[in-house]
Amino acid sequence: MIFTVYNEKITNKIPELQKKVCDKFGVDLTQIKVDNWVNHGKSINQVLNKIEDENEIITLLDIDVIPLNSDIIPNAIKWCEDNIGIYAAAQRAVNINGSKKHAAPAFMVFSIKTFNLLGRPSFETTYRSDCGGELTHIANEKNIQIKYLYPSHVERPDFVLEDDIKFGMGTTYEGGIYHAFESRFTKNDHFFINKCLEILK
Repeated sequence: MIFTVYNEKITNKIPELQKKVCDKFGVDLTQIKVDNWVNHGKSINQVLNKIEDENEIITLLDIDVIPLNSDIIPNAIKWCEDNIGIYAAAQRAVNINGSKKHAAPAFMVFSIKTFNLLGRPSFETTYRSDCGGELTHIANEKNIQIKYLYPSHVERPDFVLEDDIKFGMGTTYEGGIYHAFESRFTKNDHFFINKCLEILK
């Protein structure tokens, strides 16, 4: 299952463009608008709680994330079919002091078998983790592999990921995934809109 969750703060243009780009690259994306939104993590939990088949491969996208080619998502899915582990964009919770790199649910792929081995952790934020960050902590504790995608280009490098690697508004991950970041704010949604229009031309 390939899905994204979002709420009414997202203007209609964002999911419309995301769907068009995914269609262009043959990605069968399910977009779930959550009416009783509490937070991002809880909304992801509500979807995952209904999926029990260990062979199912889950692909999570943020509403302002798109593939940049037709290979990246199938390749990630194949990796997760062949491995116990998580395939994801590298991110850091800049709002948590001392936070380190984690697998971001902005683009995250894993099997339900892997999810079960992790103990089916909640995607809600904790004292030490942003949304979905607990999966990384538990994976590290259990020596479960994480295959990271790293930023290859950033339009506005606001934050340090690790060492001299930065991320921020309009981050491209290894030429395969684009994450605009914070498109729920209309002052920022031009990053996503412009990228989608560029691809759709």
